[in-house]
Amino acid sequence: MEKKVNEIIKKFDGNVVEIAAELKRVQSLKCRLLKCKGKKGYEDELNKILNYEQLLKESRGVLVPREKSVTNYDIDDVSKLSYEEVIKALRSIQSKKSLCRWLTEVEGDNDEFRKACEIEKMLNERKKVVDKIDGSLVRKSDVQVIIDILKGAGDLDKNVIIESLEKLVNNEIEVAKDNGN
Repeated sequence: MEKKVNEIIKKFDGNVVEIAAELKRVQSLKCRLLKCKGKKGYEDELNKILNYEQLLKESRGVLVPREKSVTNYDIDDVSKLSYEEVIKALRSIQSKKSLCRWLTEVEGDNDEFRKACEIEKMLNERKKVVDKIDGSLVRKSDVQVIIDILKGAGDLDKNVIIESLEKLVNNEIEVAKDNGN
């Protein structure tokens, strides 16, 4: 299988864009074929298309590796996250927890749920450690606050605008509880 993946990569000269275009073309062929279930040789043709599609996906995966899933995080992964990434990961792991909570007859009596709880605990600890706003980071929600102030105040004095921006730089503006922006 690895040999075939390397052949695909070589065929497309390692160009991810071309592999993505070919994948899209193959998926279109598959979609059209699925509408013709009575066609002679349908099973064989579908298997060929599915195998080729899988090779293209694996080739793309070799060239552009996917991010590690939150459900596979360890302490090293968590320690590298920024505040916003921690918030996003927390939402994801909490969703995973709620999905796998009742996989067995006893609530939370499965390894997936326990692992999700461990990761959530690490993320919550990281959230306490990480500063909400890095001095060099400007969050969209902060900029939106300034825009809202400017829109709502009509004709503002230049000094009021400067004062608002200085508050933003000094992290003095109250923003809505982290909405992921």
